[in-house]
Amino acid sequence: MKKQTNRALQAAETKTKLIDAALDVFSRKGFSASTTKDIARQAGVTDGLIYHYFTSKEELLWAVIDRHTLNESLRLITLEIREETGLEEALTYILRSLFRLLDEKEALIAMFFGESHRNPAIQEKLNQLVARGVQLFAGFLKERSTIGEQELYIAIRNMLNALVMYFLIHDRVQDNKNERENYITVTVHQFIKIIS
Repeated sequence: MKKQTNRALQAAETKTKLIDAALDVFSRKGFSASTTKDIARQAGVTDGLIYHYFTSKEELLWAVIDRHTLNESLRLITLEIREETGLEEALTYILRSLFRLLDEKEALIAMFFGESHRNPAIQEKLNQLVARGVQLFAGFLKERSTIGEQELYIAIRNMLNALVMYFLIHDRVQDNKNERENYITVTVHQFIKIIS
């Protein structure tokens, strides 16, 4: 029984290692230009081992996306906020947390945006993930907003899209904490005006 447990643990660790290596390779080279040999080399395994865990490079891509999506983290962030927390404080906390997640998942964000315009399946998955993130955020804000549900969804999507674009174009290059805090403060104030 102990041997089976150790094997299962080792298999899970190897699978995670392959997924993380694939994320690194896909974000640097792009999905199409990446090979299973590149991923195996990055993970420090033989390329044949990949096919023990994944039937194709595309299946590995979906595993990368499932493992590294931001939505579960966003859900947990919103659960951390107490009901009595004011809207400005709650939104500030959420945006700071999202920036930390973007910092941690920079390779995933770069891969997604790099591949989404070349691969319709990735574009569709990105659209689904964004829609799910907006839905999570809307569930948190529904009771705190005075605008209609459709307007709330659009406002959230616009804010999240702007945040990601700001991160990709400006924030990750500048790495200026004061600039980021100013962006968060202004964005929160503007967003509150829209939803109130």
